[in-house]
Amino acid sequence: MSTTRKTTATPGKTAKSPAAVRTQPAKPATPVKSAAELKAAAAVEAAVVQARAALQTQMKQWEEAVGLFSQKKFTAAHARFVEAASGPAAHIADKARSYAQICARKMNGQEVDLRTSDDHFNYGVERLNARDMDVARKHLDRALAMEPNGEHILFTLALCCGLAGDSAAACDNLKRAIALEPKNRILARQDPEFLALAQQLPALRALLASENAD
Repeated sequence: MSTTRKTTATPGKTAKSPAAVRTQPAKPATPVKSAAELKAAAAVEAAVVQARAALQTQMKQWEEAVGLFSQKKFTAAHARFVEAASGPAAHIADKARSYAQICARKMNGQEVDLRTSDDHFNYGVERLNARDMDVARKHLDRALAMEPNGEHILFTLALCCGLAGDSAAACDNLKRAIALEPKNRILARQDPEFLALAQQLPALRALLASENAD
């Protein structure tokens, strides 16, 4: 007589099938950069640092030049404007070249032959520096008529109007200058004369504080 043996499972223990065992997914290995890749990344970072330093230097040269120009120290201002004209920011370089020409003419005592937009602009800046507001505005207006999208003309005309007490025209011209070249807002914020005007003219102060020239 055969005997059948029954297998009794041990209470509390359940056999696990191989399929029931979960394994953690392996983490992808961090790619190792080659020496060439590391060198290229370092070069890019160095270039960014160098570009930032060059822009800061240009801004400092521009600010110093404007200060010297306002003091009628044209020889020293000319040197600073020339330095700023070689900097990386084109909008600053263009303005610096225009002011350098004015300084050079002042240093050489040259007569002005007013024919072009630049001629009227440069003479307008000279008259503005001399605080001859009516003549300055007249020539800046003529320069703008010849070059309607001259953002540097609008920028200077805004200052001229503000100093003459025409706050509406100052804001309008500066707003147009910013619309053509947004970085003019930064230049105005760093210009001592614009900052002084902003303390007196709430509309101009709001424009300088805003990030959008609507």
